[in-house]
Amino acid sequence: MEKIVLEQPKRITKKIIFLGVLFILGGLIGYYGLQDREDLVFKVTNDNAIDYRVFLKPNSFFSEPYLGSGRTYITSLIDHIDIDFRHSELFSEKANGELSYYLQATISADLTSEATGDGTYWSKDYQLTEPVTIKFDTADRTSFDTSVSIDYSYYNSILESFREHYPVASEGTLKISLFVDGSIDAEAFEDPLGSKSESSLSLPLLERAVEAKVNIDAGGKTQDFVTSVEAPNSILFLIMKVVGLLLMITAVTLIILTIVRRRSFIRNNQYIFLLDKILSANDSIITNIENMPNLAKFQKFEVKTFEELLDAYNEVRLPINYYQNKSGTESTFFIANENIVWIYRLKKRNLGS
Repeated sequence: MEKIVLEQPKRITKKIIFLGVLFILGGLIGYYGLQDREDLVFKVTNDNAIDYRVFLKPNSFFSEPYLGSGRTYITSLIDHIDIDFRHSELFSEKANGELSYYLQATISADLTSEATGDGTYWSKDYQLTEPVTIKFDTADRTSFDTSVSIDYSYYNSILESFREHYPVASEGTLKISLFVDGSIDAEAFEDPLGSKSESSLSLPLLERAVEAKVNIDAGGKTQDFVTSVEAPNSILFLIMKVVGLLLMITAVTLIILTIVRRRSFIRNNQYIFLLDKILSANDSIITNIENMPNLAKFQKFEVKTFEELLDAYNEVRLPINYYQNKSGTESTFFIANENIVWIYRLKKRNLGS
């Protein structure tokens, strides 16, 4: 009997390379086609101001009750300080939201300027006001004013007590800060935007009858919030998206077809291999038949392996008939003896799994 030759898939390497290139190309075009977006920037700019007046204790040298900002002050004459904060936020577009703010005093005992390096021996915060919330609606800016009066002598006495208990060389600082937390609803952003701001005024403590300068940090800065939004009227990106999508669909389809064809190829090779093995090993006892006879009148015994069919052959010593269907997907081997038939079926669809 003629030996069956296994057929290998043609140009399989080229197909794999082509499929890989198509998949990568489709993925890249599809990816860039989906980049029809642009960055939208929402800016929050703080435009803050701090003013203050230093009220003096009764004395024989100054006739005015207070000194204005930007002066040099004798700390032993300071009674209290009135501080005015103005906080403004400018938005790059109209927005809704709210601001919450409070005032805080911080005293600290720091290393002296003659010491090596910077550091703080001790510090403590005092919340001066309860949080206040203001709301704004469809505004491109919002602002508020708040004031506080600071008893300078009170905070100075606290640090004097600290230095008496811990006689280390230290410099004292009193810092009055305005803390602002914002929650802003901008149109292009899904979640509220959180903004923070701190403006402060610092002045020295633990100084007696010496010059004292006030340092101001108005906290003016800009915060940028960025989100990605769909670019309007982007014909080029639309074309790229469609082309990329079609290529990706084609690539996925080819992948599925390749998998299906590969499984079919494996089944076909296994089928041909097993069939060739059976035919080659049993050529002398197998008879080819052109047409499959009607076996309805026989009592059928379906066997699972060709070896079981050989056992039946060894008992009855009748030829094994072989028929393959026209599509080449199933081969039937059978032995017919009077009213009994033993059948073994080799089916391609049962292989390769």
